[in-house]
Amino acid sequence: MAKKLDFNGVEVFLLPQKAVFVPLYNTLVISDWHLGKLGHFRQEGLFVPPMQLVHEFARVEELLLELPVKKVIFLGDLFHSNWNTEWDEFVLFLKKYPQIEFILTKGNHDILPKDMLHSALHIKDEYLLTEGLVFSHQPIIGLPDYIYNIVGHIHPGCVITTKGRQHFRLPCFHLEDKVLTVPAFGKWTGLHILHKDEDSRIFAVVGDGVVEV
Repeated sequence: MAKKLDFNGVEVFLLPQKAVFVPLYNTLVISDWHLGKLGHFRQEGLFVPPMQLVHEFARVEELLLELPVKKVIFLGDLFHSNWNTEWDEFVLFLKKYPQIEFILTKGNHDILPKDMLHSALHIKDEYLLTEGLVFSHQPIIGLPDYIYNIVGHIHPGCVITTKGRQHFRLPCFHLEDKVLTVPAFGKWTGLHILHKDEDSRIFAVVGDGVVEV
């Protein structure tokens, strides 16, 4: 079950699929997918299992079919490689949805040539959805106090301790000082463990739900 937050009167849903949905603007937000990462490692001579792109695309397609999406914002680190055939497959996937606008707030791993990126996406340094809600790969310094900034980059995670002293590392959403950090959508990413304090809130992705811890 998704977790609903209110940002300046705008409902923002934290999804267990490690994404965000803003229904007022029919906007889906995905961060740090890192497509092409395993292909990049193979090019460097490392043995890694092949990424089944059809399964990766199906994860997004499920959300596009379930939700009334008109806009998708990728919060950077979308494609973790120079060009390879996985990029061409990604472009073909986007073309299945001409009615949806796809936007990329460019991240540090988005190293494809600009003309190649622009051929499939609208490229921004940051994207202002509404007066009080801005999206970027990393937090923007010096924003007015009333603006919420939705970001990615660090692959946030948390540690949950259960009965029997079992510890589980889980992806999470992290909210502090009007900055919401979204978990990495990509499967082949690590976790940067964050800890809750009096100034922050943590929402763990647990199975098919998002719970505040």
